[in-house]
Amino acid sequence: MGDDLLLRYRDELARVTQTEQQEERSRLEDYLEVIYHLVHDKGYASTVDIAENLGVKPPSVSSMLQRLAAKDYLVHEPYRGMRLTEKGEKIAKSVIARHSIISELLLMLGVEKTVAYQDTEGIEHHLQPVTISRIEGLIDFLRKDPKLLRAIRDHIEK
Repeated sequence: MGDDLLLRYRDELARVTQTEQQEERSRLEDYLEVIYHLVHDKGYASTVDIAENLGVKPPSVSSMLQRLAAKDYLVHEPYRGMRLTEKGEKIAKSVIARHSIISELLLMLGVEKTVAYQDTEGIEHHLQPVTISRIEGLIDFLRKDPKLLRAIRDHIEK
């Protein structure tokens, strides 16, 4: 009985660890995405701007910026600014592309813009690249056949 309990404990610990790693990756991606947009829209990204965009406190941002810098996703010079490294920018662009693809599909299906945004934020970090690729292919197909898209929307809205 003891071995069985130990195995279940290890399995549960592995699941928790995997979930925590996924949550951490999602947070990292959210920060990189926000920093990318701020730098490209305003020319810079401040701790306060990042905190406001993500709904967190500035000390949380400072802590995450240190982790992002340690992982070589950005270069941060306190009181001077920050910039994404090539590695950080690549991830940010990937997240932005995923966001755009998921959001476009939801909007095509008639999901209201605010809901589509919220749902996209909830799922964009959890889809595998192959799934995103399939969704992208579906969007392309539906763009080429507006009658089919209309039929799908009509069916859904019944």
